[in-house]
Amino acid sequence: MVTLTKPKLIGCVSSDSGQIAVVDPSYLEATEGSVRLPAWNLYTAVNTEIGDGEFGVYAQRDRQGRLRRIVIELE
Repeated sequence: MVTLTKPKLIGCVSSDSGQIAVVDPSYLEATEGSVRLPAWNLYTAVNTEIGDGEFGVYAQRDRQGRLRRIVIELE
């Protein structure tokens, strides 16, 4: 069993559409006024189910300091 540290706030993510996306930014294609997501499975989008807002992003590490979990707190 891996012991994790207490979650540490590392940033915030805002949503105006009620959705949050997790994506590898090196595969985004941006042109004037639009962004194209990759055609294969390098991203996922999640409905917040509570609408728009600003949500805390937390990191949890193991005893060796390796990042093990990223948590987005919705409430």
